[in-house]
Amino acid sequence: FAAPPPDKPPSLPPPTHPHGMPSLYLREGMMFLLSILAVASSHAPQRCAAVRGGLLRVGATRFRVRERVRERFLRPVSRRLHSLFFSSRPSPSTPQPIDITISTPLASTSPGDRPDILYTTEASLGNLGNIGDAPEMRVVDVEGDTEAALLPGEGKAGGGSPVALFDEICLEPGDPVVRIEDAPGNGVRIFTGIDIQSTMDEVWNILTDYENLHRVVPSLVSNEVLEKKEGGGARIYQIGAAKVLPGVNFKASMTLDVDVYTEDNPLPEEKIATHVDIDTSSEEVRAKGSRLPLKRGIFPRPFAETSLPKRDITMANVEGAPGDFDHYQGVWRVQPLETCAPDGEQYSRLTYAVEIKPKGLLPVGLIERRIAADLKVNLMAIRTVAEGRAAATQPNN
Repeated sequence: FAAPPPDKPPSLPPPTHPHGMPSLYLREGMMFLLSILAVASSHAPQRCAAVRGGLLRVGATRFRVRERVRERFLRPVSRRLHSLFFSSRPSPSTPQPIDITISTPLASTSPGDRPDILYTTEASLGNLGNIGDAPEMRVVDVEGDTEAALLPGEGKAGGGSPVALFDEICLEPGDPVVRIEDAPGNGVRIFTGIDIQSTMDEVWNILTDYENLHRVVPSLVSNEVLEKKEGGGARIYQIGAAKVLPGVNFKASMTLDVDVYTEDNPLPEEKIATHVDIDTSSEEVRAKGSRLPLKRGIFPRPFAETSLPKRDITMANVEGAPGDFDHYQGVWRVQPLETCAPDGEQYSRLTYAVEIKPKGLLPVGLIERRIAADLKVNLMAIRTVAEGRAAATQPNN
């Protein structure tokens, strides 16, 4: 039998740290950490300054970005809102009224280039009397921003607008007047009126020609007669558009019930919210209107207070139908204007009173000025068509 190999001497483990780490690794690790701390401490001031400079540069960049955003976007909107809510009173000087007329083509433009506009040369041929023959023809065209038709502060408190148009008041021919009154619950009442050198029948025929309203009223984008009613009324679906802020357009749609009231069938008094007399102060009327609630079926007071024969057209949004207004009710009034017309001529007065409350969270203050401006332009457009028809029927034409 072979003898067993001699046993190897047992190897001793390397000395260890009391916690089990080899002392060699511990020493090297400690030296490495000390060297890092030494280098870091020698460069600490420079590193702190660099970090501080970087933070300042980031803060300055963010400040410049914020300033650019404020200058390009927020400040124009803020100035716009300020002009809407805190417009100054109009200057004492009387500005020239802004008018719209039937468009005249440029020298390089022929009538065939714009079939949607009835030009002056065509209007002189008497075509204003039968615009229904051309379904795509638009009688008037508005150039530029229609909000220019409303002066700063016009219609608001201190703007000098009358509480109503009484028979004793004669307006400058072709120059509409507008009045804006606050109503409860994010509502507003807007009143507009204009004197027209044409007969009441001519103006009435334009207003009741429902199929062609969009060809006369500039703010109407779409106009569809859903049904005709007995007695001359109708149900209409309309879409109107207006620019309320730079780059922001407000488009509103609604379904309207339209009813007519003539001399033989006047608008019932119980459907009129209130009346004013010529001695009532403007402040008193505004204070009362700010507390007078909006009620369906109770229309705002007509802007024309008259003892002369008159005809009214009421418009009210249909409850439950799609639309952008919680409440929309208005009264058109047409009357002869005997006291203001020259001898041998027939003038008429057209007024519109409307109360509005938009849906949702849209503040009515953002759109009331624009709506008032559009209503003013709409009245000028109706006047243009009515006077054009009257001129076309004169014997010398």
